[in-house]
Amino acid sequence: MGALAESIEHFSTFQPLADTPIRYRSDKIATQKAVTEDGIFTSLPHTKQLIECFRLTSLNNNEELFAPCVLLCPKTTQNIHKDSNSALRFLSRYSSNSGIAFGCTENEALLHGTHETIERHILSLFYMAVCGLGPAMELYTPSTALLETALTSHPAALASANRLQVIIIKDVLSVYFAVAFPKAGPGVHHLSPIGSGCSLEIHTAIQRAVTEQFQSEDLYDAAEESIDRETFDLLSKSRHLKHLIDFAPVIKATLPIIDTPTHIDPMTVSAQLEILQKNLSTKDMNIFHRTVARFSGSSIVTQTYIPGLERFNIIRNGRLVVPQYVLRG
Repeated sequence: MGALAESIEHFSTFQPLADTPIRYRSDKIATQKAVTEDGIFTSLPHTKQLIECFRLTSLNNNEELFAPCVLLCPKTTQNIHKDSNSALRFLSRYSSNSGIAFGCTENEALLHGTHETIERHILSLFYMAVCGLGPAMELYTPSTALLETALTSHPAALASANRLQVIIIKDVLSVYFAVAFPKAGPGVHHLSPIGSGCSLEIHTAIQRAVTEQFQSEDLYDAAEESIDRETFDLLSKSRHLKHLIDFAPVIKATLPIIDTPTHIDPMTVSAQLEILQKNLSTKDMNIFHRTVARFSGSSIVTQTYIPGLERFNIIRNGRLVVPQYVLRG
């Protein structure tokens, strides 16, 4: 089911845009109320230059956000060349289709997309901590019992999980985040293949991280090898960034063990979405979304963007990006 949903997401992403983009002035984009803490937006030049944007709305439809198409839809970066304007070149560096998700209902799609957006944010914070560009984080490793419970329905994953370093972070936005990578380092790869996951429920976060890590190895192809080779060359030249090649600082660390929480109440999709927005609101952040595609019944593909969250994880794709605090100055 997960593979089918992902294929629908990719299919929808690369179809012609359902709505004609809105051309919006660069200075207006940079000074929107919703993006005061988002350095990607505030770094745009305060000029009258027009940039194509998607219109996103908040969950309660009370606020709107005009987000550059090039930032949310990587396929729109294909026509950006060296002679293009500097604003589009800057935005293309941070371009990602993160937050695009399929659901049988709109809330289901929004929940998946919000989890993914938060996941990339925490992964970015983890990268920043590993290479000394951000504050240290409280890292945990799952107990044997927790790992076994999380992977009980994935016997093949459980059998191979002992070769992975699985790390849990639980102190960011009140969600559980997990990341998994080989204890032995990259092996035949240029970079250690990783997987990550995020959820309000710890078992789900671990499942997503471990199964995604296996996928990243099994589906590795020539195109990824080429990107990884270039990324390795970039990271290896930096005293700080080189730690993102194999995560050596945390592989060697002795981490405290985390066990299964004593009681876990099942939550509806709408309740989870409400909790995530509440957690974000404590940081003055808001979930914005747009519709990418609609299908028969209530099936839908949406994209979520949360102004102010990090996109430093893109550094491991070979693109020179910096943390939000650098962009904000």
